[in-house]
Amino acid sequence: MEPEQLEAAARKENIPVPKGLEEGILSAIAAKEAAKEAVREKARARRFQWAPYAAVAAAAMVTVAVVIPRSEEPRLRDSFDDPYLAYAEVEATFQRISDKMTRGVDLASKAGETAETPIQIIKNISE
Repeated sequence: MEPEQLEAAARKENIPVPKGLEEGILSAIAAKEAAKEAVREKARARRFQWAPYAAVAAAAMVTVAVVIPRSEEPRLRDSFDDPYLAYAEVEATFQRISDKMTRGVDLASKAGETAETPIQIIKNISE
């Protein structure tokens, strides 16, 4: 039955409402609202609970930045004076890329083999 039909049937029967039912429902609704408000208040209190820690962390960072002098880091060079060194660096870089690609292809191959079993099971079930 639809909710409207149930409501119409209940009105037709003329069943008396138990004493205190309305007050009980209103108190349950009020209690629910009070619980929601308590949760909101607790969340508001927690929202600023971390503020002292953030202030201490910021003060520590400022102290470190002011007290510890920055050391000169070596500057990166964008070119090589010696073409043989440049070529050797390019070869080493391409070798690292090749090694990582080989490892990635191997992992993808193993994953493909592992995926074949569930695919086969699904095909067998669907047939």
